[in-house]
Amino acid sequence: MYKSMLFLHIFFAMLWIGGMVFSLLFLHPVLRRVENKDLKEHISEGVLRRFFLGVWLSIAVLFLTGMWMWHSVRLDFSANFLFHMKLFLFGVMVLNFFYIYFFLLRKRLFSHIPNFVGINLVLGILVTLIITYIR
Repeated sequence: MYKSMLFLHIFFAMLWIGGMVFSLLFLHPVLRRVENKDLKEHISEGVLRRFFLGVWLSIAVLFLTGMWMWHSVRLDFSANFLFHMKLFLFGVMVLNFFYIYFFLLRKRLFSHIPNFVGINLVLGILVTLIITYIR
């Protein structure tokens, strides 16, 4: 059971972080060169809405699998400062995503979204770095 939970946890972390890398390094630079504003917004909205469905699922799976692993397998994490820092950063990432989804996307402020996705990408890399050192 542990290996299945760990696989799901890692897979959905990859989905979220990989989607941010794709968005910032590949999609956004190409969209900046599109001159038709309506086309640019149409593509941005379509891609972001599909990706954000994956982020919602990732948040749920990461929370559930993470809590299961913490309380069933890694009880020693309760006393680990780095683990609590990881949880805090995950919480900040979720709150940042809520801002992106419930404010920026709803207000169609597409030009601001990459800045906040960039913040989440840095936080996601930090979380990955922290968990690498406490495994």
